[in-house]
Amino acid sequence: MVNMKKTEPFAYGYIHADRDDKEYRVANGIKTWAQEAELSLDLSNWFQSPLSSWEKQTVRYARADGILLNERAKNSNLEKYSELSDLEAIEYYFDYFRPYETLRMISKVRSPKEEKLEINKCCWAAGGGHSNPDYELILRIGTEGIREKIEKFRVIHNDRDDFYDALLLAVDAVEIIAARYRELADEQLKTAEGEKAVLLKRLSETFSHIPQKQPRNFFEACQMFWLFFTMLDIDSPGLFDYAMGRYYENDDPDDRWACLEKLWELFHVTRTWNLCVGRSDEFGNDCTCKLTYDVLKMAREKKYDTPNLTMRVHPGTPESLWKAATETLATGIGMPAVYNDECVCPALEAIGVPASDSHLYCMNGCNQIDIFGKSHMGLEDGEISVIKALEFALFNGECQFSFEKLGAETGDARQFAEFSELMDAYKKQIEFMADYIARTSNAAQEIFSKEAPNPWKSIMVQGCIEKGLDYKNRGPIYGHAQVLTEGLPDTADSLAAVKHFVFDEKKYTMAELIDALKNDFEGYDELYYDFKHWHKFGNDSPDVDEIYAEITDHIYRYFQTKKTFRGGVFGVGCSTFHRAPNYGYHCGALPNGKKREERMLADSIGATPGCDVNGPTALLNSVLRGNQYLATSGNVMQMKFSKSQFNTPAGQAAFIALAKTYFKEGGQTLQINVVSKEELLDAKEHPENHKNLIVRVGGFSQYFVKLPEPLQDNIIARSENTM
Repeated sequence: MVNMKKTEPFAYGYIHADRDDKEYRVANGIKTWAQEAELSLDLSNWFQSPLSSWEKQTVRYARADGILLNERAKNSNLEKYSELSDLEAIEYYFDYFRPYETLRMISKVRSPKEEKLEINKCCWAAGGGHSNPDYELILRIGTEGIREKIEKFRVIHNDRDDFYDALLLAVDAVEIIAARYRELADEQLKTAEGEKAVLLKRLSETFSHIPQKQPRNFFEACQMFWLFFTMLDIDSPGLFDYAMGRYYENDDPDDRWACLEKLWELFHVTRTWNLCVGRSDEFGNDCTCKLTYDVLKMAREKKYDTPNLTMRVHPGTPESLWKAATETLATGIGMPAVYNDECVCPALEAIGVPASDSHLYCMNGCNQIDIFGKSHMGLEDGEISVIKALEFALFNGECQFSFEKLGAETGDARQFAEFSELMDAYKKQIEFMADYIARTSNAAQEIFSKEAPNPWKSIMVQGCIEKGLDYKNRGPIYGHAQVLTEGLPDTADSLAAVKHFVFDEKKYTMAELIDALKNDFEGYDELYYDFKHWHKFGNDSPDVDEIYAEITDHIYRYFQTKKTFRGGVFGVGCSTFHRAPNYGYHCGALPNGKKREERMLADSIGATPGCDVNGPTALLNSVLRGNQYLATSGNVMQMKFSKSQFNTPAGQAAFIALAKTYFKEGGQTLQINVVSKEELLDAKEHPENHKNLIVRVGGFSQYFVKLPEPLQDNIIARSENTM
C-alpha cells in the first residue's frame, strides 16, 4: 500500500499537523518533507541541495506563491500504483489541496471586465514576485542564533506561540536535511577512496558544523548558502559579495576559486535570478572586496547567460572595478547590469528607507529593487501599458484590439480643442489603471497573507521574528510595492506628434487623426508619413522630451500616493522582461506611426528601437529629462554597442566616461549589449551557427536563438551606438 507520508510528505505533514493554525500547518509540512524526502549525494556538484525532491511532489510549497499543485507529478505517481485504494489516496491529497491553491484564489479578485484589462495587455496586478533573504545574517549567526532570536521575541509577543513554533519547525527542517546529508556522507565514506573520500569527509565535517554555527571557510559558506537558497526554491542571491566576502577573503586562493566555480555552475543550471556585487555604504565608502572581482572574472570566463549579474557603482568605485566590469561586458553576455547608488539610494530614502538600509539595496528577478534581508518589496505587483492609456484617451476607453470599452470614459477626443484636454484624458486613464492595479494588488496581498504564510522566509527576513508577523503578512521591515511600465517612449512620441500636427500646426483635425487610426492609416498616406517621421524620443528633441518628462513624473508620483497592504507605497520602474512585442501587438494603430498588429514597442526607458539616430549622448540627454530619482523599481536603460568598438581599450574607456557622466547627471542604470547587427541577422537566418550568442533582453540575458521572433526583431532594431 502506498505510504503517503513518503510519497507526499509536505501534504501529509500539513494535513496531520496537531494544530489548525495555517502557519504551523505549513511549517509542519516543510519539516515532514525534510524528514521523508528522497535525498542523495551529488558529488560532481560538491554542494548538496534537496531542491530536486520538490519536483516529485504533487503538492509543493513555492517561494512566492504558496501551495501549488503539480499535475505532472500526480500522474507520475498514479502510474506507479494499480491498487484502487492507492490511486484514491493520491487523488484525495490532490483534491484536498485544490481549494487552498493560492494562485486560484488570487484569480478571483478580478471581475470579468477587469480580467479583460489583463487579457488585452492593458495592465495586470497581483504577481507573486521574488525575495532577497538575509544570507549574511544567517551565515553569521547560524540556526543556533535564529533559535535564540525566536525565543527572545516570543517573550515580547507572548500571544504568537503558533507563529514562533512554526518558525522553530522551519529551523528544524534545515537542520534535519543537513543531518541526513551528513549521515549519507558517513555511510559512503566507509567504502570510498581517493578524491571521492576526501570530498565525502569534507562534507561530513561541514554538515557536522553547519547550519547551526557560522561557516569556518568558503567551502562551508557555499554549502550553507546553497542549502538555505534551495530548500524550497531558487531565487536571487542578492548582495552576494557582502554575504560571502568575509569567508572568501582569507581562504586558500585555489580552493575558494574552485568552490566559486562549482557554485557558478549550479547558479547556471538552476537559472538563478539576480546576483549583485559592489556597493557603497551610507557614508560613501566603497565596499568592494576580492570576491567582487572574482565574480566578474568568473562571469567573463564562463560566458553563461545566467545568473543574472548586477554591479552597483558610486563615485568611489575603483577604476579597476570599472575596468573589470567593462571587460566582462565586452564578452557579449550583456552583464553586469550597472546600477547607480547616487540615484537609487535617494529614491529609496524619499519613500522612508533610511540611508543605512538604502545602501543595502540589491536587485532580484530581472531588475526589481529590494532591501537585502529586510523587505518584501522587490517583486512584480503589477504592470501598466502607458501607451494603452493613450489609446483609451483617444477612443474614450475603447480598446482597439478587442473593441470593448475597458478604460474610463474621458470624452470624445474628436471634440478636444486644446492639447491639454488630450493630456488630461490620458492622465485620467493612467489613474484609472493605476487605481485598478493598487486595488487588485492589495486584495491579492491580503489573500497571500492569509493563505500563503511562509515560515521559511520569515526566519530569513528581518522584521518577521521581531514583529511576530509572517513574511507575507507585513512582517518584513519594508513592504513597498513595485509596478512596471511599458511604452513610455512610444507615448511621448505619439503625444508630441499629435500636439505638433493637430494643435500647433493645425494641419490635421482630431477627427481626421481618429479616423486614420481606426483605418490603420489606409487612405491617409500623407498623415501617416507626417506622424511616422515626426521627432522621436531619444534624439535630444525638447518637444518630445518635455512630454516624456511630464508623463513620467505623473505616473511615478501618482502611484506613490497609493498605499500597499504590506505597509508601504507603490513605486514604479521599467522592466519589460520579454513582453514589449506582445504589448505592442495588443495596441491598434498609434500616432507615432505604429500600425495595427505591428509589435515594435520600447523595451526600456530609452527610445523605441531604431528611433534614436543622433548617437548615445543625445539618447541619454533625452532619458535624463525624466526624473529617475522617482524610480524605486529598476529603471532599465538599454544600449547596444558594436564589438569592434567596445573590444578596444579606447572603446571601453569611452564607455566608462559615458556611463559616469550619465550617472552623475541622475541616471539609474545601464544595461548593455555588445553585438553587431550583422551577427544578429545571421543568427536569425542560421541559428545553428550561433547557439552561444547571448543578448541582453529587458532586464536579463538570454541565448538569442531561443527568443521568439518578435523579440529578436526588437533587439535587432535597437540602434547601434558609437562613441
